[in-house]
Amino acid sequence: MKSICAQLPDQVYQEVKSLIDKGWFKNEDDIILEALRRFLDIHKIELMENFVREDVEWGLHGKE
Repeated sequence: MKSICAQLPDQVYQEVKSLIDKGWFKNEDDIILEALRRFLDIHKIELMENFVREDVEWGLHGKE
């Protein structure tokens, strides 16, 4: 497993701590992992379309 370091605005961090304190998540790692999973799941098709578009552009025109 890899580790990352992130800086959060104070307000976002307070919301994270509040959710942990209320028992929604065990710790900061759990809430950040869930947020990233949801983001990737929601944007998966959009991200794949962008990758395909970039590959087609590269195939047609090459990269500069």
